[in-house]
Amino acid sequence: MKIAIIAEWFSENMGYSENCLPKALASLGHEVHLITSNLQIYYNSPTYKEIYEPFIGHAVVECGEKKLDGFNLHRLPHARWLGQRRIQGLCKKLAVIRPQIVQTLDSYRPETVEAAIAKMILGFKLFLESHTHASVFIVGQQNLRGNERLKFLAVKNLFGPLLSNLSEKCYPISPDAAEIAVKHFGIQRRKIKICSLGVDTELFKPALDSGTQEARSQFRQQLGFSPSDIVCIYTGRFSKDKGPLYLAQAIDRLVKNGGAFRGLFVGNGPEMEVMAIKSCAGCVIHPFVFTRELPRFYQAADIGVWPRQESTSQLDAAACGLPIILSNHVQVTERVEGNGLTYEEDNVYDLAQKIKSLADQKIRAHMGQIGSNKINQHFSWNNIAKQRVLDYKAALSV
Repeated sequence: MKIAIIAEWFSENMGYSENCLPKALASLGHEVHLITSNLQIYYNSPTYKEIYEPFIGHAVVECGEKKLDGFNLHRLPHARWLGQRRIQGLCKKLAVIRPQIVQTLDSYRPETVEAAIAKMILGFKLFLESHTHASVFIVGQQNLRGNERLKFLAVKNLFGPLLSNLSEKCYPISPDAAEIAVKHFGIQRRKIKICSLGVDTELFKPALDSGTQEARSQFRQQLGFSPSDIVCIYTGRFSKDKGPLYLAQAIDRLVKNGGAFRGLFVGNGPEMEVMAIKSCAGCVIHPFVFTRELPRFYQAADIGVWPRQESTSQLDAAACGLPIILSNHVQVTERVEGNGLTYEEDNVYDLAQKIKSLADQKIRAHMGQIGSNKINQHFSWNNIAKQRVLDYKAALSV
């Protein structure tokens, strides 16, 4: 099959769906094209220069085409439409590629609307996704004002139903994302098929053999941890909405009570957040690393902790055999069923107690094995791609 995937932005060497899904589909022998803008992920973040630019470079990159991880990457100029970003020349590019399947990674953005228009001319089968979790959506709605609220109503009552009618399926990444897609983005419930984000299980896996165990010991030593330390890892942005400081404060509490717990924070954030984490006892900060370097950090740790919101890093950590601790507000509870715990969000004492409850190595090993098995069976990008191909073929056969 000839498949085109459309993403609003793209950064190389990352682990997002726009990196992983095209790679997985291409590995199954399909001709895959990723069409995106010349913008890096989070290019419009107020803290881009501080947090992301040192890691992935300038926010705007060159346009052009290249082969990457088995798929064809097409970078087109970005423009604005009704105050929103769009990919300039998207329809023309689709006309040149002539895909049989077009998969967008959103259910309401301008590039999805343009893809739907192109579908009526080119005749391909259109598939949508929806990545909006309730934890993010609720906060976003609280900040809508004036014209922004009118645009949202247009999405719900005009663009959403139109896109739903023109598409074959919409893949929300969780049950809460599915409810938002139906109730707020206008997608018909019969078009919904929940499909979690995935993990590159060839890359993320437990350190089980003697070689990886030795590498784990050496890397822990490099990071400043002793063999007896119980290392809790967090990866991602150091920001209030993600809440890594709650983990740092929980580690600080445990260390001051004589516990052998340590915190490993891989990422970056505003200087105030970085300094606050550094001020907590037992906490080590490491800058962002590319996705291919992340497995050794998870393999060097003992517990994965994300104090707020959902993150694909939670799946990566579970794939590496770590028990994980998440907020009790997140609705992706399947990520911790049997292989982790939830804590009362923003409650440092409760988080410290949950971490302490995983002090026994045998408990961690048991949970970790459940988690890695679960990821391999249900959350690998390879399996997700195989299922997606079945849906694509079914649509083409009609």
